[in-house]
Amino acid sequence: MDALTAYKKHLAETAKLSSAQALLNWDQQTHMPRKALAFRSQVSGALSKMIFERSVSDELGRYLEELEKRENLTDEERGSVHRVGKNYRRRKAVPPEFVEEVAIARSSAQAAWAEAKEASDYSLFEPHLEKMVGYARRLADYIGYEDHPYDTLLEDYEPGMTCAELRGIIEPLRQELLPFLERLLRDGAKPESSPFVGSFDIDVQRRLAHRALEVIGYDFAAGGLDDVVHPFTITIGTGDVRVTNRYVENHLGPGLFAALHEGGHALYNQGMRESLLPLGLSRGASNGIHESQSRLIENQIGRSRPFWTFFQPVLAEYFPQFSSVAPDALHAAANIVSPSLIRVEADEVTYNFHIMLRFEIEMGLLDGSIAVTDLPSLWNETIERYLGVVPPDDAQGCLQDVHWSMGAFGYFPSYMLGNLYAAQLLTAIRKEIPTLDDQVASGDFGTLLAWLRREVHDVGAIYEPKELIERITGETLDPSHFIAYVSEKYSEIYKL
Repeated sequence: MDALTAYKKHLAETAKLSSAQALLNWDQQTHMPRKALAFRSQVSGALSKMIFERSVSDELGRYLEELEKRENLTDEERGSVHRVGKNYRRRKAVPPEFVEEVAIARSSAQAAWAEAKEASDYSLFEPHLEKMVGYARRLADYIGYEDHPYDTLLEDYEPGMTCAELRGIIEPLRQELLPFLERLLRDGAKPESSPFVGSFDIDVQRRLAHRALEVIGYDFAAGGLDDVVHPFTITIGTGDVRVTNRYVENHLGPGLFAALHEGGHALYNQGMRESLLPLGLSRGASNGIHESQSRLIENQIGRSRPFWTFFQPVLAEYFPQFSSVAPDALHAAANIVSPSLIRVEADEVTYNFHIMLRFEIEMGLLDGSIAVTDLPSLWNETIERYLGVVPPDDAQGCLQDVHWSMGAFGYFPSYMLGNLYAAQLLTAIRKEIPTLDDQVASGDFGTLLAWLRREVHDVGAIYEPKELIERITGETLDPSHFIAYVSEKYSEIYKL
């Protein structure tokens, strides 16, 4: 059998195992009985080991060695060989037994995190976090690094990114956004938040979220919507991209905007060409690029004035009290800037400070300068330094995110990068679609979705993020687009 054919067959079989693992993960976080955890952890561990062993097998190594010499590969094939080859060499340094051990610990840690968050008791999660940090350090040691162990972990989420580059991105953001935030809070006219505050039936919110997903183009024939503690989107396989969400009875915003956010992720996955899944290219260019799609739909579109011009009568169908609320009032209420405790509920101006906090803590946990036992107090001190707020309990502080229970160290910067990519993409979109606002205001999302399909979704992970953003926008990642976007938008809303 030709090496290319054998290579594709090998990856296709691995993709089937990954699909089974994804289905188990979705089930564990949505419908699995609590008493099923122990055995499910064993099954997940066994699957993880099988997938890992295939991803570092000698036969895959032989295929890659031959294919890396070929010059007549398609862009898809070349992108696959590059991405799979890089991951192969990284994973080859990690013992399969370690992968299985981590998978078992991850399932237990996620369950412990959920219990600790519900009880707002960090001590219930602390020993599990200690284990996950230890695993992350060992992983970095296995793979190797030059400057900081965190660089190795970043590679899994944002290929090519380093701590040094992140610092170079964060510093101008901090220098520009902190004074702007202070000016908004001091001199701005804060909008009225009352339109979104009240009593909103959860089941009606769930139906509204379903409608919002339909509006932006999410295909329910290839997905679904379920309730969870922490919203996520997951690809089970071709034609199966599922969205999850959570709702707050006394505030309409979290459920609606989380649905738009996860919908943006889902549009990306639903828009990839089918041939990418068995080539290992269906995760997207990076987590940051993936996050750019969710941020674009949630914030640049979902919190825009044109969107609320269209969506106000839709909202009134589900909650009649909004019939008399003007679109401008809803637009303003959707864009209130207020230093807050919860990352997923943070506004666009303060959101990146939540990521800076986590970035600093993760680096410290990895290099040993921060002890796991000190996390709650350090968290509280840092968020007070950035935003002037202090969590009243662990659930609203260091226990609010699921990521560390999953061992996903290095993931958080993707959210900040997603904000920056989204703003830069929006600049390019407006150049090509000058009537974007008019189209959104009329409820027409087709042209926007077609642009995203062509430029971002369809190519999946064929190109790494740095190459992709330059191919689309003609320049490297530039934080100035985001700074200009929030400055113009919020100066107008706050009447500065």
